[in-house]
Amino acid sequence: MAKKSSAKGLRVLASILANATAIVAANYIVFYILDHYNPGLHFVMHSTFIVTEYLHWILAVLALLTGLLYLLLFSIGAFDRYWFSGKRLARILILDVLFAGILAMVINTYSFDWLHLRQIKQEDIVAIATPTPSPTAEPTAVPTDTPTPAPTDAPAEPGATAVPTPEPTATPEPTATPIPGLLGDRYAEKFSDGDAVIAEPNTEETLSDGTVRTLIYTYASDQVAVDLYHYKKGKLEYQIADLYVRDLKNLTTDYVMGQGSGRMLFEFARDLNSIIAVNSDYFVTNAINEGLIIRNGNLIQSRVCKNSDLCVIYQDGTMRCFDCKKDTINNDEIIASFPYHSFYFGPSLLDADGNPKTKFNSTVGTANPRTAIGYYEPGHYAFISILGTRDIKTLSGKNLGNGKSPGMSFTEMSELFSSLGMKAAYNLDGGQSSGMFWNEHLFGHNTRITGDVLAIVDPR
Repeated sequence: MAKKSSAKGLRVLASILANATAIVAANYIVFYILDHYNPGLHFVMHSTFIVTEYLHWILAVLALLTGLLYLLLFSIGAFDRYWFSGKRLARILILDVLFAGILAMVINTYSFDWLHLRQIKQEDIVAIATPTPSPTAEPTAVPTDTPTPAPTDAPAEPGATAVPTPEPTATPEPTATPIPGLLGDRYAEKFSDGDAVIAEPNTEETLSDGTVRTLIYTYASDQVAVDLYHYKKGKLEYQIADLYVRDLKNLTTDYVMGQGSGRMLFEFARDLNSIIAVNSDYFVTNAINEGLIIRNGNLIQSRVCKNSDLCVIYQDGTMRCFDCKKDTINNDEIIASFPYHSFYFGPSLLDADGNPKTKFNSTVGTANPRTAIGYYEPGHYAFISILGTRDIKTLSGKNLGNGKSPGMSFTEMSELFSSLGMKAAYNLDGGQSSGMFWNEHLFGHNTRITGDVLAIVDPR
Protein backbone atom coordinates (compact mmCIF):
# COMPACT_ATOMS: atom_id res chain seq x y z
CA MET A 1 0.00 0.00 0.00
CA ALA A 2 2.91 2.28 0.76
CA LYS A 3 4.23 1.83 -2.74
CA LYS A 4 0.89 2.84 -4.22
CA SER A 5 0.68 5.90 -1.99
CA SER A 6 4.26 6.97 -2.68
CA ALA A 7 3.66 6.57 -6.42
CA LYS A 8 0.44 8.58 -6.39
CA GLY A 9 2.15 11.59 -7.97
CA LEU A 10 3.63 9.43 -10.71
CA ARG A 11 0.22 7.85 -11.37
CA VAL A 12 -1.32 11.31 -11.74
CA LEU A 13 1.50 12.35 -14.09
CA ALA A 14 1.02 9.15 -16.11
CA SER A 15 -2.70 9.86 -16.41
CA ILE A 16 -2.02 13.43 -17.56
CA LEU A 17 0.50 12.22 -20.15
CA ALA A 18 -1.90 9.56 -21.38
CA ASN A 19 -4.70 12.09 -21.81
CA ALA A 20 -2.36 14.57 -23.48
CA THR A 21 -1.22 11.86 -25.89
CA ALA A 22 -4.81 11.04 -26.76
CA ILE A 23 -5.70 14.71 -27.32
CA VAL A 24 -2.66 15.34 -29.53
CA ALA A 25 -3.33 12.14 -31.47
CA ALA A 26 -6.94 13.15 -32.05
CA ASN A 27 -5.86 16.63 -33.16
CA TYR A 28 -3.35 15.14 -35.53
CA ILE A 29 -6.00 12.87 -37.07
CA VAL A 30 -8.52 15.70 -37.36
CA PHE A 31 -5.94 18.04 -38.92
CA TYR A 32 -4.87 15.38 -41.38
CA ILE A 33 -8.41 14.52 -42.49
CA LEU A 34 -9.50 18.14 -42.87
CA ASP A 35 -6.34 19.37 -44.56
CA HIS A 36 -5.86 16.52 -46.99
CA TYR A 37 -9.36 15.29 -47.75
CA ASN A 38 -11.68 18.23 -47.31
CA PRO A 39 -9.78 21.51 -47.73
CA GLY A 40 -13.06 23.18 -48.69
CA LEU A 41 -13.88 23.38 -44.98
CA HIS A 42 -11.06 25.92 -44.72
CA PHE A 43 -9.65 24.57 -41.49
CA VAL A 44 -6.28 25.91 -40.55
CA MET A 45 -3.28 23.76 -41.40
CA HIS A 46 -1.12 22.44 -38.61
CA SER A 47 1.81 24.38 -40.05
CA THR A 48 0.17 27.55 -38.72
CA PHE A 49 1.60 27.11 -35.24
CA ILE A 50 5.20 26.45 -34.31
CA VAL A 51 3.86 23.79 -31.90
CA THR A 52 1.52 22.06 -34.31
CA GLU A 53 4.03 22.25 -37.15
CA TYR A 54 5.82 19.42 -35.34
CA LEU A 55 2.66 17.69 -34.12
CA HIS A 56 3.83 14.22 -35.13
CA TRP A 57 7.06 14.63 -33.15
CA ILE A 58 5.15 15.90 -30.12
CA LEU A 59 2.86 12.89 -30.39
CA ALA A 60 5.79 10.48 -30.60
CA VAL A 61 7.54 12.00 -27.57
CA LEU A 62 4.36 12.02 -25.48
CA ALA A 63 3.61 8.39 -26.35
CA LEU A 64 7.18 7.36 -25.50
CA LEU A 65 7.17 9.19 -22.18
CA THR A 66 3.77 7.78 -21.28
CA GLY A 67 4.85 4.25 -22.09
CA LEU A 68 8.07 4.56 -20.08
CA LEU A 69 6.24 6.02 -17.10
CA TYR A 70 3.60 3.31 -17.08
CA LEU A 71 6.35 0.69 -17.40
CA LEU A 72 8.12 2.21 -14.39
CA LEU A 73 4.93 2.28 -12.33
CA PHE A 74 4.17 -1.32 -13.22
CA SER A 75 7.70 -2.44 -12.38
CA ILE A 76 7.55 -0.96 -8.86
CA GLY A 77 4.11 -2.46 -8.20
CA ALA A 78 2.30 0.86 -8.13
CA PHE A 79 -0.74 -0.67 -9.91
CA ASP A 80 -2.84 -3.64 -8.94
CA ARG A 81 -4.63 -5.89 -11.38
CA TYR A 82 -7.65 -3.60 -11.50
CA TRP A 83 -5.59 -0.88 -13.17
CA PHE A 84 -4.69 -3.20 -16.01
CA SER A 85 -8.00 -5.02 -16.42
CA GLY A 86 -9.28 -5.13 -19.95
CA LYS A 87 -12.57 -3.40 -19.13
CA ARG A 88 -10.90 -0.51 -17.34
CA LEU A 89 -8.33 0.06 -20.07
CA ALA A 90 -11.01 -0.08 -22.76
CA ARG A 91 -13.18 2.41 -20.87
CA ILE A 92 -10.26 4.78 -20.32
CA LEU A 93 -9.24 4.50 -23.97
CA ILE A 94 -12.74 5.11 -25.31
CA LEU A 95 -13.41 8.05 -22.99
CA ASP A 96 -10.00 9.59 -23.68
CA VAL A 97 -10.34 9.26 -27.45
CA LEU A 98 -13.91 10.57 -27.48
CA PHE A 99 -12.98 13.47 -25.23
CA ALA A 100 -9.87 14.24 -27.26
CA GLY A 101 -11.75 14.01 -30.56
CA ILE A 102 -14.52 16.34 -29.38
CA LEU A 103 -11.97 18.78 -27.96
CA ALA A 104 -9.99 18.73 -31.20
CA MET A 105 -13.11 19.45 -33.26
CA VAL A 106 -14.08 22.33 -30.96
CA ILE A 107 -10.57 23.80 -31.19
CA ASN A 108 -10.44 23.46 -34.96
CA THR A 109 -13.97 24.74 -35.51
CA TYR A 110 -14.13 27.77 -33.26
CA SER A 111 -10.82 28.91 -31.79
CA PHE A 112 -9.23 29.71 -35.16
CA ASP A 113 -12.05 32.11 -35.90
CA TRP A 114 -11.72 33.72 -32.47
CA LEU A 115 -7.97 34.06 -32.92
CA HIS A 116 -8.28 35.04 -36.62
CA LEU A 117 -6.23 32.02 -37.63
CA ARG A 118 -8.59 30.46 -40.17
CA GLN A 119 -6.94 30.13 -43.55
CA ILE A 120 -7.86 32.41 -46.43
CA LYS A 121 -10.90 31.51 -48.51
CA GLN A 122 -11.12 32.15 -52.22
CA GLU A 123 -14.47 33.86 -51.80
CA ASP A 124 -12.93 36.37 -49.39
CA ILE A 125 -10.76 37.90 -52.14
CA VAL A 126 -12.09 41.22 -53.45
CA ALA A 127 -10.93 43.52 -56.23
CA ILE A 128 -9.46 46.87 -55.27
CA ALA A 129 -10.85 49.95 -56.96
CA THR A 130 -8.87 51.71 -59.66
CA PRO A 131 -8.51 55.49 -59.77
CA THR A 132 -10.98 57.29 -61.99
CA PRO A 133 -9.08 59.02 -64.80
CA SER A 134 -9.60 62.76 -64.99
CA PRO A 135 -11.45 63.72 -68.18
CA THR A 136 -9.26 65.53 -70.65
CA ALA A 137 -10.86 68.74 -71.86
CA GLU A 138 -11.17 69.09 -75.60
CA PRO A 139 -9.05 72.00 -76.84
CA THR A 140 -11.14 75.00 -77.92
CA ALA A 141 -10.24 76.31 -81.33
CA VAL A 142 -9.13 79.94 -81.30
CA PRO A 143 -10.62 81.82 -84.30
CA THR A 144 -8.14 83.68 -86.42
CA ASP A 145 -8.76 86.61 -88.74
CA THR A 146 -8.69 85.43 -92.30
CA PRO A 147 -7.05 88.09 -94.50
CA THR A 148 -9.14 89.18 -97.49
CA PRO A 149 -7.14 88.56 -100.63
CA ALA A 150 -6.76 91.50 -102.98
CA PRO A 151 -8.37 90.91 -106.35
CA THR A 152 -5.76 90.06 -108.91
CA ASP A 153 -7.80 90.77 -112.06
CA ALA A 154 -8.78 94.38 -111.24
CA PRO A 155 -6.54 97.05 -112.77
CA ALA A 156 -4.50 99.01 -110.27
CA GLU A 157 -5.52 102.58 -109.78
CA PRO A 158 -2.94 105.17 -110.78
CA GLY A 159 -0.68 106.11 -107.90
CA ALA A 160 -1.95 103.27 -105.70
CA THR A 161 0.50 101.26 -103.68
CA ALA A 162 0.31 97.51 -104.20
CA VAL A 163 -0.63 95.46 -101.10
CA PRO A 164 1.87 92.63 -100.66
CA THR A 165 0.48 89.13 -100.67
CA PRO A 166 1.17 87.46 -97.26
CA GLU A 167 3.67 84.64 -97.26
CA PRO A 168 2.08 81.25 -96.51
CA THR A 169 2.68 80.09 -92.92
CA ALA A 170 4.97 77.09 -92.69
CA THR A 171 3.25 73.91 -91.50
CA PRO A 172 4.77 72.86 -88.14
CA GLU A 173 6.42 69.48 -87.91
CA PRO A 174 4.10 66.95 -86.24
CA THR A 175 4.91 66.35 -82.58
CA ALA A 176 5.78 62.75 -81.74
CA THR A 177 2.93 60.98 -79.96
CA PRO A 178 3.92 60.28 -76.35
CA ILE A 179 4.32 56.58 -75.57
CA PRO A 180 1.64 55.56 -73.08
CA GLY A 181 2.53 53.64 -69.93
CA LEU A 182 4.61 53.91 -66.80
CA LEU A 183 7.90 54.81 -68.47
CA GLY A 184 6.66 57.02 -71.29
CA ASP A 185 9.49 57.85 -73.71
CA ARG A 186 12.21 56.91 -71.22
CA TYR A 187 14.48 53.93 -71.97
CA ALA A 188 13.12 53.75 -75.51
CA GLU A 189 16.38 52.08 -76.59
CA LYS A 190 15.57 49.13 -74.30
CA PHE A 191 12.36 48.24 -76.15
CA SER A 192 11.67 46.89 -79.62
CA ASP A 193 9.11 48.17 -82.11
CA GLY A 194 6.84 45.19 -81.67
CA ASP A 195 7.71 41.52 -81.59
CA ALA A 196 9.97 40.22 -78.86
CA VAL A 197 13.71 40.07 -79.48
CA ILE A 198 15.47 37.48 -77.31
CA ALA A 199 19.21 36.96 -77.02
CA GLU A 200 21.84 35.37 -74.78
CA PRO A 201 24.85 37.66 -75.36
CA ASN A 202 27.13 36.23 -72.64
CA THR A 203 29.19 39.42 -72.75
CA GLU A 204 31.54 39.63 -69.79
CA GLU A 205 33.17 42.57 -68.04
CA THR A 206 35.20 42.99 -64.86
CA LEU A 207 34.07 45.76 -62.52
CA SER A 208 36.40 47.95 -60.48
CA ASP A 209 36.03 45.81 -57.34
CA GLY A 210 36.95 42.64 -59.22
CA THR A 211 33.38 41.39 -59.69
CA VAL A 212 32.85 39.64 -63.02
CA ARG A 213 29.52 40.70 -64.52
CA THR A 214 28.09 38.79 -67.47
CA LEU A 215 25.03 39.82 -69.47
CA ILE A 216 23.50 36.38 -70.00
CA TYR A 217 19.97 37.07 -71.26
CA THR A 218 17.97 39.91 -72.82
CA TYR A 219 14.33 40.25 -73.79
CA ALA A 220 12.84 43.26 -75.55
CA SER A 221 9.35 43.95 -76.91
CA ASP A 222 7.27 47.11 -77.17
CA GLN A 223 5.99 46.55 -73.61
CA VAL A 224 8.71 44.73 -71.67
CA ALA A 225 12.49 44.79 -71.48
CA VAL A 226 14.71 42.54 -69.37
CA ASP A 227 18.48 42.51 -68.96
CA LEU A 228 19.71 39.61 -66.82
CA TYR A 229 23.22 39.79 -65.35
CA HIS A 230 25.23 37.11 -63.58
CA TYR A 231 27.67 38.35 -60.94
CA LYS A 232 30.62 36.44 -59.51
CA LYS A 233 33.09 37.72 -56.93
CA GLY A 234 35.28 35.05 -55.42
CA LYS A 235 32.86 32.30 -54.39
CA LEU A 236 29.86 34.63 -54.18
CA GLU A 237 27.38 34.28 -57.04
CA TYR A 238 24.13 36.09 -57.69
CA GLN A 239 21.94 37.27 -60.55
CA ILE A 240 20.17 40.58 -61.02
CA ALA A 241 17.38 41.07 -63.54
CA ASP A 242 16.97 44.69 -64.66
CA LEU A 243 13.26 45.04 -65.47
CA TYR A 244 11.37 47.65 -67.51
CA VAL A 245 7.58 47.45 -67.90
CA ARG A 246 5.20 49.96 -69.46
CA ASP A 247 2.16 48.37 -67.82
CA LEU A 248 2.07 47.13 -64.25
CA LYS A 249 0.09 44.10 -65.43
CA ASN A 250 3.38 42.87 -66.88
CA LEU A 251 4.63 42.56 -63.28
CA THR A 252 2.29 39.85 -62.09
CA THR A 253 1.98 37.19 -59.41
CA ASP A 254 0.52 33.73 -59.10
CA TYR A 255 -0.22 31.80 -55.91
CA VAL A 256 -1.98 28.81 -54.40
CA MET A 257 -4.59 28.89 -51.66
CA GLY A 258 -4.43 26.70 -48.58
CA GLN A 259 -1.66 26.47 -46.04
CA GLY A 260 1.01 23.90 -46.62
CA SER A 261 0.21 23.74 -50.33
CA GLY A 262 2.53 24.97 -53.01
CA ARG A 263 4.34 24.26 -56.26
CA MET A 264 7.86 24.44 -57.55
CA LEU A 265 8.99 27.77 -58.96
CA PHE A 266 9.46 26.45 -62.49
CA GLU A 267 5.90 25.05 -62.52
CA PHE A 268 4.43 28.44 -61.70
CA ALA A 269 6.71 30.14 -64.23
CA ARG A 270 5.84 27.79 -67.07
CA ASP A 271 2.10 28.11 -66.48
CA LEU A 272 2.40 31.90 -66.55
CA ASN A 273 4.54 31.72 -69.69
CA SER A 274 6.77 34.13 -67.82
CA ILE A 275 9.86 35.82 -69.18
CA ILE A 276 11.46 35.68 -65.77
CA ALA A 277 10.12 34.68 -62.34
CA VAL A 278 11.28 34.55 -58.72
CA ASN A 279 9.75 33.11 -55.60
CA SER A 280 7.69 35.56 -53.56
CA ASP A 281 6.87 35.80 -49.83
CA TYR A 282 4.91 32.52 -49.35
CA PHE A 283 2.06 34.48 -47.79
CA VAL A 284 -0.19 31.44 -47.35
CA THR A 285 2.10 30.27 -44.55
CA ASN A 286 4.18 33.23 -43.45
CA ALA A 287 1.45 35.88 -43.24
CA ILE A 288 -1.72 33.91 -42.58
CA ASN A 289 -2.12 35.24 -39.03
CA GLU A 290 -1.39 38.89 -39.80
CA GLY A 291 -0.44 41.26 -42.58
CA LEU A 292 -1.88 43.05 -45.60
CA ILE A 293 -1.85 40.81 -48.67
CA ILE A 294 -2.72 42.20 -52.12
CA ARG A 295 -1.97 40.50 -55.42
CA ASN A 296 -2.76 41.69 -58.96
CA GLY A 297 -5.09 44.36 -57.62
CA ASN A 298 -7.05 41.94 -55.43
CA LEU A 299 -7.30 42.21 -51.65
CA ILE A 300 -6.65 38.77 -50.17
CA GLN A 301 -6.17 39.64 -46.51
CA SER A 302 -6.22 42.79 -44.38
CA ARG A 303 -4.92 42.16 -40.89
CA VAL A 304 -2.66 44.05 -38.56
CA CYS A 305 0.98 44.41 -39.62
CA LYS A 306 3.18 44.29 -36.53
CA ASN A 307 6.04 41.81 -36.84
CA SER A 308 7.22 42.11 -40.45
CA ASP A 309 7.92 45.01 -42.77
CA LEU A 310 5.39 45.64 -45.52
CA CYS A 311 6.09 46.32 -49.21
CA VAL A 312 3.42 47.90 -51.43
CA ILE A 313 3.51 48.47 -55.19
CA TYR A 314 0.77 50.92 -56.17
CA GLN A 315 -1.19 51.05 -59.40
CA ASP A 316 0.83 54.06 -60.55
CA GLY A 317 3.98 51.90 -60.39
CA THR A 318 5.49 53.42 -57.25
CA MET A 319 6.84 51.07 -54.60
CA ARG A 320 7.04 51.85 -50.89
CA CYS A 321 8.34 49.84 -47.95
CA PHE A 322 6.92 50.29 -44.45
CA ASP A 323 9.05 49.67 -41.36
CA CYS A 324 6.79 47.81 -38.93
CA LYS A 325 8.71 49.17 -35.92
CA LYS A 326 8.80 52.82 -36.97
CA ASP A 327 5.86 53.39 -39.32
CA THR A 328 2.19 53.34 -38.39
CA ILE A 329 0.81 50.94 -40.99
CA ASN A 330 -2.81 51.81 -41.70
CA ASN A 331 -4.27 49.18 -44.01
CA ASP A 332 -7.35 51.25 -44.85
CA GLU A 333 -5.24 54.20 -45.99
CA ILE A 334 -3.08 51.92 -48.14
CA ILE A 335 -6.11 50.25 -49.72
CA ALA A 336 -7.64 53.67 -50.44
CA SER A 337 -4.43 54.66 -52.28
CA PHE A 338 -4.96 52.08 -55.06
CA PRO A 339 -2.33 49.38 -54.37
CA TYR A 340 -1.64 46.61 -56.88
CA HIS A 341 0.67 44.25 -54.96
CA SER A 342 1.72 43.98 -51.34
CA PHE A 343 4.18 41.61 -49.68
CA TYR A 344 4.50 40.75 -46.01
CA PHE A 345 7.85 39.09 -45.29
CA GLY A 346 10.78 41.46 -45.34
CA PRO A 347 12.68 43.13 -44.07
CA SER A 348 12.92 46.32 -46.08
CA LEU A 349 16.53 46.90 -47.08
CA LEU A 350 16.86 50.66 -47.67
CA ASP A 351 15.75 53.70 -45.71
CA ALA A 352 13.32 56.31 -47.05
CA ASP A 353 16.15 58.10 -48.88
CA GLY A 354 17.53 54.97 -50.53
CA ASN A 355 20.50 54.69 -48.16
CA PRO A 356 21.75 51.41 -46.67
CA LYS A 357 20.27 50.27 -43.37
CA THR A 358 22.19 48.73 -40.50
CA LYS A 359 19.27 47.45 -38.41
CA PHE A 360 16.61 45.15 -39.78
CA ASN A 361 13.32 43.78 -38.48
CA SER A 362 14.40 40.17 -38.76
CA THR A 363 16.23 37.52 -36.78
CA VAL A 364 17.82 35.79 -39.81
CA GLY A 365 20.14 38.51 -41.01
CA THR A 366 23.22 36.31 -41.46
CA ALA A 367 24.44 35.19 -44.87
CA ASN A 368 21.90 33.00 -46.66
CA PRO A 369 20.44 32.31 -50.08
CA ARG A 370 18.21 35.30 -50.82
CA THR A 371 15.51 36.62 -53.14
CA ALA A 372 14.55 40.30 -53.24
CA ILE A 373 12.86 42.98 -55.34
CA GLY A 374 14.30 46.45 -55.94
CA TYR A 375 12.74 49.68 -57.20
CA TYR A 376 14.20 52.55 -59.22
CA GLU A 377 11.11 54.39 -60.45
CA PRO A 378 7.59 53.51 -61.66
CA GLY A 379 8.06 50.84 -64.34
CA HIS A 380 11.72 50.16 -63.52
CA TYR A 381 12.37 47.34 -61.04
CA ALA A 382 14.87 44.57 -60.33
CA PHE A 383 14.83 40.96 -59.17
CA ILE A 384 17.81 39.48 -57.38
CA SER A 385 18.59 35.86 -56.56
CA ILE A 386 21.63 35.04 -54.42
CA LEU A 387 23.23 31.62 -54.07
CA GLY A 388 24.10 30.38 -50.60
CA THR A 389 25.46 27.32 -48.88
CA ARG A 390 22.62 24.96 -49.78
CA ASP A 391 22.18 22.17 -52.28
CA ILE A 392 21.63 23.29 -55.86
CA LYS A 393 19.54 21.11 -58.13
CA THR A 394 18.64 21.16 -61.78
CA LEU A 395 15.07 20.90 -63.02
CA SER A 396 15.53 17.14 -63.38
CA GLY A 397 16.46 16.86 -59.71
CA LYS A 398 20.08 15.86 -60.28
CA ASN A 399 22.21 17.04 -57.39
CA LEU A 400 24.92 19.42 -58.56
CA GLY A 401 26.65 19.41 -55.18
CA ASN A 402 26.75 21.92 -52.36
CA GLY A 403 26.61 25.58 -53.23
CA LYS A 404 30.01 27.17 -52.65
CA SER A 405 28.60 30.69 -52.63
CA PRO A 406 28.34 32.00 -49.05
CA GLY A 407 25.13 33.92 -49.61
CA MET A 408 24.52 37.47 -48.41
CA SER A 409 23.55 39.11 -45.14
CA PHE A 410 20.92 41.83 -45.03
CA THR A 411 23.65 44.41 -44.50
CA GLU A 412 25.46 43.28 -47.66
CA MET A 413 22.22 43.27 -49.65
CA SER A 414 21.36 46.74 -48.38
CA GLU A 415 24.73 48.10 -49.50
CA LEU A 416 24.40 46.38 -52.89
CA PHE A 417 20.94 47.79 -53.65
CA SER A 418 21.98 51.27 -52.56
CA SER A 419 25.11 51.14 -54.74
CA LEU A 420 22.90 50.32 -57.72
CA GLY A 421 20.93 53.52 -57.17
CA MET A 422 17.64 51.98 -56.08
CA LYS A 423 15.14 53.97 -54.04
CA ALA A 424 13.61 50.97 -52.25
CA ALA A 425 14.35 47.25 -51.84
CA TYR A 426 12.57 44.42 -50.08
CA ASN A 427 13.64 40.94 -49.03
CA LEU A 428 11.41 38.01 -50.01
CA ASP A 429 11.48 34.35 -48.95
CA GLY A 430 14.93 32.77 -49.09
CA GLY A 431 16.76 29.60 -48.24
CA GLN A 432 15.54 26.55 -50.13
CA SER A 433 12.67 28.62 -51.58
CA SER A 434 15.02 31.06 -53.29
CA GLY A 435 15.34 30.86 -57.05
CA MET A 436 15.06 32.60 -60.42
CA PHE A 437 13.61 30.95 -63.53
CA TRP A 438 14.16 32.28 -67.04
CA ASN A 439 14.16 30.76 -70.54
CA GLU A 440 14.00 27.23 -69.05
CA HIS A 441 16.99 27.95 -66.79
CA LEU A 442 16.73 27.70 -63.01
CA PHE A 443 19.24 29.71 -60.99
CA GLY A 444 19.30 29.27 -57.25
CA HIS A 445 18.14 26.59 -54.89
CA ASN A 446 14.35 26.23 -54.92
CA THR A 447 14.50 22.62 -53.78
CA ARG A 448 11.15 22.93 -51.99
CA ILE A 449 7.69 24.09 -52.99
CA THR A 450 6.69 27.71 -52.69
CA GLY A 451 3.25 29.21 -52.33
CA ASP A 452 3.59 32.10 -54.79
CA VAL A 453 5.79 33.72 -57.42
CA LEU A 454 6.50 37.16 -58.79
CA ALA A 455 6.96 37.24 -62.55
CA ILE A 456 7.41 39.39 -65.65
CA VAL A 457 5.03 38.40 -68.42
CA ASP A 458 4.33 39.71 -71.92
CA PRO A 459 0.92 38.38 -73.03
CA ARG A 460 0.18 38.79 -76.74
